[in-house]
Amino acid sequence: MKTKRGVSRREFVKAAATVGAAGAATTFTIVKPESVRGAPANGAVTLGWVGAGGRGSSDAKGLSAAGGKIVAVADAFQERLDKARDAYELSESACYLGLDGYKKVMELKVDAVVLTTPPGFRPDQFVAAVDAGKQVFMEKPISADTWGCHAVLEAGKKAAAKKLSVVVGLQRRYSKTYQEAQKRIAGGALGTIVAGRSFYLTPDVWGGQSWPRADFPSDLMWMVRNWYYFRWLSGDLITEQNIHNLDACNWVLGAHPERCCGYGGRKWRKYIGDIFDHFNLTYEYPGGVHLTFMSGQFCTFHDSSEQICGSEATFTNPGKGLKIEGRKGVIWEPEEKDDANKNEWEAFIASVKEGKPRADTQHAVDSTFTTILGREAAYRRQEVEWQKLWDENQKLEPKAYPVR
Repeated sequence: MKTKRGVSRREFVKAAATVGAAGAATTFTIVKPESVRGAPANGAVTLGWVGAGGRGSSDAKGLSAAGGKIVAVADAFQERLDKARDAYELSESACYLGLDGYKKVMELKVDAVVLTTPPGFRPDQFVAAVDAGKQVFMEKPISADTWGCHAVLEAGKKAAAKKLSVVVGLQRRYSKTYQEAQKRIAGGALGTIVAGRSFYLTPDVWGGQSWPRADFPSDLMWMVRNWYYFRWLSGDLITEQNIHNLDACNWVLGAHPERCCGYGGRKWRKYIGDIFDHFNLTYEYPGGVHLTFMSGQFCTFHDSSEQICGSEATFTNPGKGLKIEGRKGVIWEPEEKDDANKNEWEAFIASVKEGKPRADTQHAVDSTFTTILGREAAYRRQEVEWQKLWDENQKLEPKAYPVR
């Protein structure tokens, strides 16, 4: 299945961007002192922030606590700009309104940029950041479609060549306890890995909240405000949310899947948008290892977990504490927990200050595309192969998509 192409996403967004006029003229600049890779060795890392929503606000706060300094912000909505401006004591000239506001941020002399807009915008923004020579902290997923995965992968190669640090918000990768578990599994702690299972079951995202079309000047701005519910912006729940589990499974299994089959649908959430409310999938990894994955946003409980089963032991992450259990009981479990979010923010700031770039692009692309593989298998109701889907280079466009 290839999405039929009408007006392109870029053309649609460009045509509608005038509804949110750009902020003040870009006369605001920051002059940096001598530094390692542009960041003061003993001072704050200056950050341009794009996308001041909920998750973005958490990242901005965490990065600030880790030694960053928010000096500019861009967002599509004035109320979010106002909140960010007040929180970080920014001038009006450092705030940029509109979907093209990120371009103004890229022109500034900042050490790094924080990209936390809806995923559908991430590829264009990441490419612009790398072209501008910026270090990048960006949220997962890195795209909503295959086309974006291609774009981010190529830009990631350019970032590496420029020695730019790229960190992606897949926190399990920065958990010290998860790192230790992965190391043990890679060393053979489970014996022969045979199969696994993972769940991301939770209540409705945003508590079922949505914003009516009448409140916005265009279809575009209405969709951007309700971005989670539209595939071209979120990639569906499996891509936007469930990527955490599937990234972890890829990591401990040491590969990405080769194919996927399964089902999903809109059983009850039909009040807005075109994303599913549940998925039931089976991924096949190299060597005939199968992973069963179930997700849904209709539940009355929360379960975000992974379990990898081997001939000698089983790794379990129930969401609250990891462990490896053998035939005679627990083989390993961490003595204390760590804060993966805090670790991630601190790692990014340190990488910029110390001039030791991090390179999260490859595994972030692989994990994002793993979710897209599962999504397309469910949409098409047939087995889909990784390489064939990658070669299709599908690009989702801003229009209503039929749901089977």
